[in-house]
Formats: sequence, C-alpha cells, structure tokens
Amino acid sequence: MAEGKVANPGPLGLGGFALATFILNVHNAGLVPAGLDAALLVGMFYGGLAQLIAGVLEMKTGNTFGLCAFGSYGAFWIALVFLVLFVRWGWIPAASLGGALGITLIAWTIFTTILTIVTFQTGHTTLIAIFVLLDILFILLTIGHYSGSAAIGHIAGWEGILTALVAWYGMWEGLHAQFVMKA
Repeated sequence: MAEGKVANPGPLGLGGFALATFILNVHNAGLVPAGLDAALLVGMFYGGLAQLIAGVLEMKTGNTFGLCAFGSYGAFWIALVFLVLFVRWGWIPAASLGGALGITLIAWTIFTTILTIVTFQTGHTTLIAIFVLLDILFILLTIGHYSGSAAIGHIAGWEGILTALVAWYGMWEGLHAQFVMKA
C-alpha cells in the first residue's frame, strides 16, 4: 500500500454491522431464543468497536457519511450492550429500561431516516437498500416495543436478518471492488 494511503474501511464497517445485526435479529425472530448473550458480545466488539474503527478510518479517506454512519452505529451497539448489562447488574432499575429503550428506538429511527434520505443522493443501490431496510427495522422495533406485540418483534427479526444479508452483500461489493480495480 502506498505511503499515506488508507484501505477502504467500508467492508469492515459493513461486516461488523451485518454480523451483529444478524445475530441479534436471529434472536428477535425467535430462531435462537437464547441468542441475546451472543448478540451482546458480538455487538460490543464487532458491531461496536470494529464499526468505530471503520468510522475513524472513513474520516481519513474524507468520507464524512462513512464516518457518521459507522461511528454512530458503532457507538449505538456499545451503548445498547451497556444498557442491557447495566440493567442486569442492577445499576439501572429494570423498570426504567422500557422507557429508555423506547425513546432510544425513536431517536435512532429519526437518525436513520436522515441517513436514508442522504443515501438517495449517492445513487449507490446497495447503500440505499441497506439504509431503507435499516429504517424499516427501526420502525418495526419501535412499533413492536410500544405495542408489546411479539408478532411484530418476530417480523422485525426477519426484516433485520434481511438487512444483515444486504449489508453483507455491500461488504462483498467493497472487497470485490479492490480486486476488480487491480485487474
């Protein structure tokens, strides 16, 4: 790699996002009921830390969108993990989790909607698809949270699995582009 040149951090960020999203939503869909602990561990390090690193590297490439998206969703995963852990450890009353999670889901839905609108300016079909699906996921999670409907939670889980699969495709595109450009 040439001096000062930074590799494309997008595949790392998308990989972290996809894997953590997949594991959590396999749990949400009811396919692996005990999968929450695995989702928390992967969410902390690959969904959280790896995306934060990808965001910082996106800054080095001059990609403000990548910095904002990967940095923010990396922080989201870390915050989500600590929110759940703090309740488990008794540092936050379990009764307050519902309200905290509800407003968090609303805020992330708004944030994701803003990023989704911006993706349409890129013309990048996969990026648009990832963010449209992610926006739908946050909307479903919010509705499921406030309605208490297990069915909506399961639907959100399946939709989250689809979101993860499209994000993995985006990761593949980023990796594949490196080899196409060298050929």
